[in-house]
Amino acid sequence: MAYRVVHWGTGATGRHGLAGVLDRADMELVGHYVWNADKAGRDSGELIGRAPVGIAASHDLDALIALKPDVVTYFGNGVRDRAQTTAEIARFLKAGINVVTSSLGSAIHPAAHSDESIEELRAACKEGGATLYASGVDPGFATGMLSVAAFSAAHCIDRVRLQEFANYGNYPDEQTGRGIWGFGLPLDAETLVSTGVMLRSTWSGTVVANAHALGWTIEDWKTTCVTAPAREDYDTAIGCIAKGTTSAVWFQLIGVVDGAEKIILEHINWIDAGDIPEGWPVPPQYRGDLAETSYRICVEGQPAYDIELAMADGDADGLGITAMHCVNAIPMVVAAEPGIIDQCRIVPYGPGG
Repeated sequence: MAYRVVHWGTGATGRHGLAGVLDRADMELVGHYVWNADKAGRDSGELIGRAPVGIAASHDLDALIALKPDVVTYFGNGVRDRAQTTAEIARFLKAGINVVTSSLGSAIHPAAHSDESIEELRAACKEGGATLYASGVDPGFATGMLSVAAFSAAHCIDRVRLQEFANYGNYPDEQTGRGIWGFGLPLDAETLVSTGVMLRSTWSGTVVANAHALGWTIEDWKTTCVTAPAREDYDTAIGCIAKGTTSAVWFQLIGVVDGAEKIILEHINWIDAGDIPEGWPVPPQYRGDLAETSYRICVEGQPAYDIELAMADGDADGLGITAMHCVNAIPMVVAAEPGIIDQCRIVPYGPGG
């Protein structure tokens, strides 16, 4: 029998998740929530450029809960309003409906967080007897499951670097590009990234989970953020990035262990790769060309080695991995005990369930 799925979201990531559900023989789409009420009534397939699938999108949350699906694939905008995202996911969990999502980074490694949202979700799981699994690519697969797997080949490890490289010139979310990353703003503009606030709230769980796999305890935290200017004006998916404003960002969240900087999670993100200064980490290549979105795990020790995840189409494939690491987990999630699953403490899985 197929897993009955209600899908949420047809944005940059959600459209990949919906396609994944539609293409799996062991999953049946039974409902579809759209945040924009103007999309209600439209066929789910048509909303992502496919042939009609016979499911009309809905803006009625209660009606979708009444369908009693096995799972909700939730790809709402958790950055826009984390409290609302938590409340929406909790409604499904309280109703006994499992949820997989890429919208709540703090829930990927729940043991590393004790904030109100995690407690609300734990209580919802307990009330409804349901399970929540959060993942993505970073935080998620690339800097969680893949990195922890990489450690198993080492004799000894002195330091770990978890790196994301990404071109944001084609990323259409202005709130993320300008408001969080600071692209197009003055080089010294204060942002959620430059202050370190978002680094701790989003990625501290990833750093703690990697430390746990190595038997390390994080005793202190450091953050850094440096920017580089645009050499010229750029026309991007979020509008004009003016010459001299921020076009490249390199930030770090550093976990201190025994007085040393032992785990470094860092992003090198850009509008134009030509603006990346010398001395910054160099982005990987995909078969000879710059990888527009990629990840690198640097293991310093004995032996020392790097593992790179580079994709043919960084924009689409990075979003696809974000979505599919959640969709492919559905069989595991439905079979799991109620609660929040820690992404680094599970048996690896694939598209075959």
